[in-house]
Amino acid sequence: MPLDFSRIEALSGAFCEARALHAAVALDLFSAVAAGASAAQVATARGLNPRATELLLNALAGLELLNKADGVFTLPEGARRHLLPDGPESLCGMIRLEAAWWEPWGRLEEAVRTGLPMVEPGGWQRSPEETRRFILAMDSLVRARGDAEHVADTLDFSGVRRLLDVGAGPGTYPMAVCRAHPHVAATILDLPATLAVTTQVLRERGMAERVATVAGDFNTDPLPGGFDMVFLSNVIHGEDEAHCRALVRKCLGALNPGGRIVIKDHILSADRTRPVGGAVFSLHMLLLTRGRDYSLDEVSGWLAEAGFEPPTVTVLPAPFSSSLVVARRPG
Repeated sequence: MPLDFSRIEALSGAFCEARALHAAVALDLFSAVAAGASAAQVATARGLNPRATELLLNALAGLELLNKADGVFTLPEGARRHLLPDGPESLCGMIRLEAAWWEPWGRLEEAVRTGLPMVEPGGWQRSPEETRRFILAMDSLVRARGDAEHVADTLDFSGVRRLLDVGAGPGTYPMAVCRAHPHVAATILDLPATLAVTTQVLRERGMAERVATVAGDFNTDPLPGGFDMVFLSNVIHGEDEAHCRALVRKCLGALNPGGRIVIKDHILSADRTRPVGGAVFSLHMLLLTRGRDYSLDEVSGWLAEAGFEPPTVTVLPAPFSSSLVVARRPG
């Protein structure tokens, strides 16, 4: 794609479209038009300014997030699947969380000057409400995109009886694995505040008997042992290089001989510019954590230092944005 006026201007103004979507989800406008409604009807139902409501609904229709015919707004199929708050593929939780990141992204210049996060690292653990919002947003994203089912269906689970998911959050991945592979018993290790949300999700989805939980901080506590597979999904990008190295060593110790570590994350090219989503996400990590996205060379180096065999890498197809790096403990 050539770097011309149109592309530069589209990048510069992309925040307008994002904020329109954020506002629509915050105001629950997609539910308001689920059965078809005019702008005046939506404004009345939600207690909004009629003129401003029509402007936003028109913009959403222009973005093809809504349909409009004869003054009536309706939902296209994609919006019905992903933009109603209570559906199994709803992305609303993730959209609300991304809206909350608006303020730290507005401080990107300060972060580049200082090299420091613009929020307290791990701030989503400060209150039960923040923890719940963050954890359910991760579940929202993975369920809407289908990552967990894809991993469960395509990753080789032969010989895996015990799976440890480190930093599993809502438990979306181990639940999908246990559904697809009845011989697998899964354990989640995560922080106590996170597990308060996780256990509720497991109960609601009928998986509390299949997935165990262990409270712990993977940076400071030992990992339990005796597992055939250790799974790290979107964990390493939140940590600096030293913590990633230490965590990979702990994972080796948690595995039985011949067991495998699976790292699912944005894996960058050697020059750390591709895929572009991963390079941009590193800025997000700059703002929120001490981490960034890492290259395959870096991850392979940690695995070799810990004592793993050389890894294999699978780039997941669109719409997934991650790769799977799999390495075996000798045995």
